[in-house]
Amino acid sequence: MKKKIACFIPAKGSSTRLPGKNNKNLLGKPMVQYVIEAAKEAQLFGAEIYLSTESQEIQKTALSLGINANELRPAALSKDPYGIKDVLFDFLNRNSFTEEWYTIVILLPTSPLLTSEDIQKAVKEFESLENSTLLSVTETDHNAYRSLEIKNDCIAPIFPQKIKKRTQELSPTYRINGAMIIIDRVHFLEHKDFFSPDTLAYVMPKERSIDVDTAFDFALAEILLKNKK
Repeated sequence: MKKKIACFIPAKGSSTRLPGKNNKNLLGKPMVQYVIEAAKEAQLFGAEIYLSTESQEIQKTALSLGINANELRPAALSKDPYGIKDVLFDFLNRNSFTEEWYTIVILLPTSPLLTSEDIQKAVKEFESLENSTLLSVTETDHNAYRSLEIKNDCIAPIFPQKIKKRTQELSPTYRINGAMIIIDRVHFLEHKDFFSPDTLAYVMPKERSIDVDTAFDFALAEILLKNKK
């Protein structure tokens, strides 16, 4: 059986903080269209680009762009406590053709500044090192070693031994930017998790790491896309 690399785009229609964000008009096109176009431009997947949604509107967008979105997923999977892992696990178990997939590249529609070059570079890194998982990350705006808690109304450093050090004396810290996850299918089905001891990091710049979750994030994405054009 020939093994394939596939792209999976989970794009739910419901959203609490920014209703309908995945299909919201962003500079003349639905936000989900940006990652669909990046996936196609990467020229890695052929016909193996699949979008999962419970929304008929998002489904129409995906089909109009020539990718696979023929089946709506169960509406329950688009609500808490279910997440991307549950959606993918359900999709793999319901579709026997996915047994041909060896690597799955998950692209999140909330990251409209992700580029085809990012996808190509991340896949190359993942496949050359043969790890089980890769997550896209970006450097934190403020070094996490200088993070604080508030206890009894007073500031309490999380890392007391680090708080007085200058930023340039600390190792950089990173956050998951919510743009891209690459997994080995067999490993995922066995562990049903995106984290493993050998999880690779693909570092993206902050200007391409906007994860749209609020109206503020959406406005910032608009500004950065305008500047990019």
